[in-house]
Amino acid sequence: MSKENRASDGNLRNQGTEKTFFSRIANALARDLWIAILDVIAVNLSYFLALMIRFYVNNQFRPTVSYYLTDFAKFAPFYTILCIIVFACLKLYNGIWRYAGINDMNRIIIASGITCVIQVVGTLLFVRRMPITYYVIGALLQFVFVSMIRFAYRFIIVEHRKIAGRKLPAVNVMIIGAGEIGRRVIKLLEEDSAYHPVCVIDNKNSTDGKTIDGVPVLSGGAQVESAAEKYRVKAVFIADPALTAENREGIRKICEERDIDLHDYTGYLSNLAGRISLTALLETTKCPVIIRKGKNTEEYATGELALQSLTERYTVTAVSADKGKLVLDIKESRSEAYIGYEAWLERHKEETGEEISYF
Repeated sequence: MSKENRASDGNLRNQGTEKTFFSRIANALARDLWIAILDVIAVNLSYFLALMIRFYVNNQFRPTVSYYLTDFAKFAPFYTILCIIVFACLKLYNGIWRYAGINDMNRIIIASGITCVIQVVGTLLFVRRMPITYYVIGALLQFVFVSMIRFAYRFIIVEHRKIAGRKLPAVNVMIIGAGEIGRRVIKLLEEDSAYHPVCVIDNKNSTDGKTIDGVPVLSGGAQVESAAEKYRVKAVFIADPALTAENREGIRKICEERDIDLHDYTGYLSNLAGRISLTALLETTKCPVIIRKGKNTEEYATGELALQSLTERYTVTAVSADKGKLVLDIKESRSEAYIGYEAWLERHKEETGEEISYF
């Protein structure tokens, strides 16, 4: 291939890349046009207000520094375009904002940092050095405005659900476990107007009297029965993967005696690796189950009965069916029980003085 042909081919590739880049930005803005318009207002209003806060005195902008307003107006169009490009590159458009979360906030923080640098460097190079308060207040206001634009919709929806939920009879709920899974259960229940978390039971004395998202924490499993009566609990959600089989059975009996619904979320919400655990599998199995551990074979009427008989941690090596029965081949896996959670295991041992239960 000649030099001319290679050069021509390279130019075509570069043009195609540029078209792809700008076409993606254009598509993103087209889908979230109303948010882009609000961003244009926000990024300019932020630094305009910063100037007002700094120099607006006695019902007027100080005439001796009016050139700052002129410089702001000169740089604003370029800054606006660069902000929109940065926001688009960091995927601040095309989001489903009713589900806005921590990852979206992280991107907003990064975008705010980049655009703040653009504002400082751009004004220094093309207009003049602006007051430090202009940069600081402007950056903070822009971050607040951009965040509000994206999180306001989620906030309105959540508050609307809470208000609607107060008008309906709610079921008082007790959560067993004050760890990360317990927090997730509270979040999930708060989004469902049918349930109202009223207390959390935790085995650690250090958490007694504290709260999780406003829900009081009571230490000691012995408080389950008294707390159920005190808070008029109608449902219990187990959210503690370290809970022993003995404690689970005790909670189940209390719930049966008081006609309380019992749900176990440990298998569902602790499945962070994307694999179904043996606990979660047996909890959902209503048919007869055959458990094979090496040469030993045991048969149970339901998955729940099979689960109660297992006191160690196991890995499922094979799943099959035989005449309407679920057949599970398992092996003991103490060493593999919490791969990736070594630091958590050490911290648990230091805080409680006990080894983790591999139930």
